[in-house]
Amino acid sequence: MILRIDHVGMVAANLKAAAAGLRMLTMSPDEHDIVATYDVECQFWRREGDPTAIEIVTPAGPSSQVSGHLRRSGPGLHHVAFEVDDIVAELAVLRARGAVLVDDEPRPGGQPGLRIAFVHLGPATGLLVELVQYAEPRVRPVAEVPRQREAVGG
Repeated sequence: MILRIDHVGMVAANLKAAAAGLRMLTMSPDEHDIVATYDVECQFWRREGDPTAIEIVTPAGPSSQVSGHLRRSGPGLHHVAFEVDDIVAELAVLRARGAVLVDDEPRPGGQPGLRIAFVHLGPATGLLVELVQYAEPRVRPVAEVPRQREAVGG
């Protein structure tokens, strides 16, 4: 089950140029990591008080596993990350719906207990979806609470 949008991502050939653009939007760098499994450099940016992050992804070297999947002919945002409670189940659901799996199996993320997998929704959308599963979910699904009817007084 998808729990929430985890972050929105943008690929950039030049991390410094992308960072300058996000500074123009009054965003500040938050986290920075090199994810060796994918050979990418990731930098998260946020606005003060806003939990939503924008991640800049840049291939860190020539062997980057995602560079071919992150290319896009136009500018702007093109990948969205969703936190999920069962990453293997979500991969199966998306595969059954016709998505192209970049990762057949989840890979370790940049922090302990984090697992990630990329899925491409096809050339028509140009959208890359990143599934993120934390060791402990950040947000739990909210059960639907039945509405109580107001008593009609007489």
